Amino acid sequence: MAGSLWIVWTIIGIVGGFMVGRLVRKVRSTAFAVCVGICGALLGGWLMLLVGSSATLQAVSLLAAAACCAVFLWIMCAAIPKSGGDSDDL
Repeated sequence: MAGSLWIVWTIIGIVGGFMVGRLVRKVRSTAFAVCVGICGALLGGWLMLLVGSSATLQAVSLLAAAACCAVFLWIMCAAIPKSGGDSDDL
């Protein structure tokens, strides 16, 4: 399963990024949120597999992928400035 585990991490990132992109009003681009989610999930899962590759750690790597994805998306949302209600935006 370790060979196809990155596909599951990618799906976790896609789902997380899509949910944030659609639910958080500050995020203007759902595609950017999906990319950030994928990067976070892949990094989190890969870092957990550096510890080892037993079956238990592979399952834990899925949780690490979801947690790292959430942290990356939270940082992205925190870094986006709040809209001040400018009338210049169309």
